[in-house]
Amino acid sequence: MPPAFTFGDKELTGFWYGKFESSNEEKQYTTDSSDLTPIIKPNITSWRNVKVVNIFYAALNMTTVENATKYGFSSDESIDTHVSKNSEWGAVAYLSQSKYGKYGNDGEEVYINNCSNFTTGIAGDTPSVELSAETCEKNTYETEQGQKASTTGNITGVYDMNGGAWERVMGALKDNATGKPKVMDSGFTNDSNENTKFPDAKYYDLYTSDDSSSTAVNLSATACSGGVCYGHALSETTGWYGDFQYFVSPWNSWLVRGATYFNSSLAGVFAFSADHGSIGNTQSFRIVLAP
Repeated sequence: MPPAFTFGDKELTGFWYGKFESSNEEKQYTTDSSDLTPIIKPNITSWRNVKVVNIFYAALNMTTVENATKYGFSSDESIDTHVSKNSEWGAVAYLSQSKYGKYGNDGEEVYINNCSNFTTGIAGDTPSVELSAETCEKNTYETEQGQKASTTGNITGVYDMNGGAWERVMGALKDNATGKPKVMDSGFTNDSNENTKFPDAKYYDLYTSDDSSSTAVNLSATACSGGVCYGHALSETTGWYGDFQYFVSPWNSWLVRGATYFNSSLAGVFAFSADHGSIGNTQSFRIVLAP
């Protein structure tokens, strides 16, 4: 079973993955807060400049009693909303290269979202074209060209996984002192504060490698939570499409995926890097719903 389908002590048959990079209903696209209302729509500006702790609790709060009705959730449903783990990103990335995805559809890489203003659901004119303002208007998600940026090559797939903004995922280097992710500038704390405490381990992937070279090629055999690092679209996909690859380290402990609209050939569904987990104008996130 791929690691993305193990959620705590449950084995899932599937999960819902945000079709586009997240934004917010209040149109505060660069506000660092967990109190805004996440939305997932095409042709809007993605939400950026948010610490890991705030994107996590903004996503988790979607199913509170106060917020559930906004999204059409009923009180008797057992639903979990959270920020994508790296393994969940990996599952969608693999699917894009299967006979059910973009590779099976037309045999090409998922096209980059090269829109220079972070509009969701846009495709470039080629898989790795440089940034553009023109595509923001002409290559929207529903157009024939726009659908080339979908993981399936048609409108049913997931968009913005190549380019757009870097996307924060819940995957981080283990702090050996606490057994949890290394805090750095993420905003999480190791105390019981309800707004900043670390969540249950089911909500993140923990990596034990601290190889100073920090590339997928050099991942140790026990890099992924004490097990072989398969199923996370890291070591086994090294070099695919020339996507950028820089792994977590003691200096940059939080993973980001996909790269940005201006990274051209280095961006892609298999691109990954790492940073401190703090605010950043080029970092957005993706929401997952687990039944």
